[in-house]
Order: sequence, then C-alpha cells, then structure tokens
Amino acid sequence: MNSSEEKFLTYIEAARKHFEKKEYKNARMMYFQALNHSNDRNSKAIVWAEVSWVYFYEKDYQKAIESAENVLLQDKNYKAQDDLYRVQGYAYLGLGNYPLAERFLQLSLEKNSSDEKQNFVIYELGKMHFNQGSYDLAYPHFSKILDFFRKTNHDYGWSVLFYLGFITYYLQNFTKSREYFGIILSEDAPLTRIASAKFGFAFLEFQAKNYLNVITLCEEILVDDENFFDKESVGFLTAASYYYLGRKDIFNAYCSQMKESYPDGRYNSDLDKLKNLNG
Repeated sequence: MNSSEEKFLTYIEAARKHFEKKEYKNARMMYFQALNHSNDRNSKAIVWAEVSWVYFYEKDYQKAIESAENVLLQDKNYKAQDDLYRVQGYAYLGLGNYPLAERFLQLSLEKNSSDEKQNFVIYELGKMHFNQGSYDLAYPHFSKILDFFRKTNHDYGWSVLFYLGFITYYLQNFTKSREYFGIILSEDAPLTRIASAKFGFAFLEFQAKNYLNVITLCEEILVDDENFFDKESVGFLTAASYYYLGRKDIFNAYCSQMKESYPDGRYNSDLDKLKNLNG
C-alpha cells in the first residue's frame, strides 16, 4: 500500500466516524480529503456515494442528487445502485419534486426489493401519496409494511397505523379506521402517539355527529401533547362541535380565536359559513 492509499483510508475512516456522530460538516471535509487521495474511479465512486448522504442530512438536497449522479459517472457498474436511487428519491422529496421522487424511489425498489431497509422506501412512497391526497395509492404501500414495522420498529409501526387510520377514514371505511386508531390506543404508546390516535377518533366522532365526544377528545389531545402538530384542526373540530350543539356563544369565541391565530387558516371559509348560518 502506497502513501496515497494509506491517506485515502485514513481520511475515509475519519469521515465515517464523523458521519456516525452526525458531525456532517467534519465528515464532508474528511470525505473531500479522501477524494483528493483516491487514485481510481471505484474509490471516487465510493466517496461520492457516501458524500451524497452527508448532503442529504445537511438538507442540501440538490448537492445530494449531484453527488449521487457523480457515482455512476465514476463507476457505471456501482453495485449499490439501490442506495443511490434511494438518496436521490429522498432528496427530491425534500425539494418537493414528487414525480422525480417517485421515479427514483421506484428505481431503488426495482434494484433491490428484498433488503429490509427498502421498507423505509415503501413508507416514504406511501407518505408521498397520502400528502398528495391519493389515498387509494397510499393504502397498499402502508398495508405492505405494517407487519414489518410492528415487529421491528414500534414508532414507525404506530406511524403506519396512523396513516392507515386516516386513509381508511378518507376512503369512508370508518369501521376499519376505528380499528387502526384503536390499536394505537390499546398499546403502551408514547403520549404523542396516543394524541394522534385520539385525533383520528375526533374526526370519526365528528363524522358520526357525536359532538360532545369530539370536544372531550380535542381537550385530551392538547393535554397529552401540548405541542400537537395540528392544533388548527383541533380548534376547528372543537368550534364546529359547539356550533352544532347549539352553543353559538362558545362557537363565536372560538371562531374569533381561530381567525386571530390563523389569519390565512385552512378552515376560515368553513367557519364563515357556520357563522353566516348563525346569522
């Protein structure tokens, strides 16, 4: 082994240690030092592949994509192509480019559908379809990985149940939706997950016109998780429930509070319609 090869190994090992510690800036510096001492295309490809993940975790998604592209420019037969397509798919998700994200995540699955890590690719595809409102496309992705995550990663398992609960709700299979949210409530889940399941039940109870139950659930959600991710929806469900219970005074107070907290809110038109009905 010559001096340059020794330096290459020293720098790439240092880079990997920094990466494991999430010291991404230091990792990136060491990777580029390794690149300066790489004498063949295979070594350069390895460095660019690992740098792509550094950029991804730094949220520099465009550079993550470019780094992954550099890998195949150096070594068109690079073995872990599923990993390259995966990081590009994730990066395109970060950029909000859903068509390209789907393309590269699907390419990753085509290259490798058997490795357990590819379940995370399927998860991201399901989440992407969910966020786009394509619930019929999201459902099979989450269904496919439910058993895997229930056995291997509780937090992802609860997340999959949450998505399935809302997917079946939007597809109007309310019985199945209750089952998914009910599983979360039946287990020793963190309060944040309990709150998310109660959030699902709040929508189900609202749909069933059980408005007192909705109000109770919404109160419990904010007790379980004071930083709940969608307080706006919780506020709307509460306000609308008071309206339908005939407590227009409380509804009006909630309505004013919602308009103040969310001046460009998603529910402003719905609140206005109820207010106009109120006269």
